[in-house]
Amino acid sequence: CTQTINVGDTIPSMVQVDDVHGTGALDLIVTTASGQVITLEASDAVPFHPLNVWNTGPVRSRINGHAQGYSASSGIFVHERSRTYKNWLGIYVMITLEIFDRRPNAWKEEPEQRKYTVDLRSGSSTKKMLFRKIYDHPGIYTEQVFVPFGPGYYSIIARLTTTHGLVYEDSFSFGYNVDFASGLAWIVLMPLVVAAIPLLLVRRKTTYEDDDFSSTGARGRILG
Repeated sequence: CTQTINVGDTIPSMVQVDDVHGTGALDLIVTTASGQVITLEASDAVPFHPLNVWNTGPVRSRINGHAQGYSASSGIFVHERSRTYKNWLGIYVMITLEIFDRRPNAWKEEPEQRKYTVDLRSGSSTKKMLFRKIYDHPGIYTEQVFVPFGPGYYSIIARLTTTHGLVYEDSFSFGYNVDFASGLAWIVLMPLVVAAIPLLLVRRKTTYEDDDFSSTGARGRILG
């Protein structure tokens, strides 16, 4: 079934595909020559998946050979536990990602040819590199990532580069120590609470010596 929609203007660039409205289905993003951006909601028959996304970046370049897609033989995507937005409070951020390689002859290649370089960047700039590691096997990995740029909201791009120069990407967002004031409150209050507990639990025991001492007028002398 083919449906034609007249947007009333020239479309100079390729239509992009992503879940813009957060409905779990793919949306078509159309940009016109006059600067308008139009989103068209697709049916639920095409569910969202990181491999179905077709947006900007080197993934869409001709050099990449249009390798990105759901039918791709290899790629990378972030699991739902890390994709769901979360405000992290602490030093490290836990990110779970999956590298897959379904090429039929992948295991026949030399070990040098089975290298998967994974980068985690804040945005697309290499100056904001958060994580970089080379894997020799596909699979599911959970990594601890330190964010050296301070508290804030981050849009992270997970990029996989193969030894053949093909690039695969996935993106997600999270907040990093945005509510750090609540953490400072715990740091200040916890030592005070811990120090107050022994003082509240310890009581002075009453003895006969104390009674004799108090009956003398608390002067502590034998003759009074």
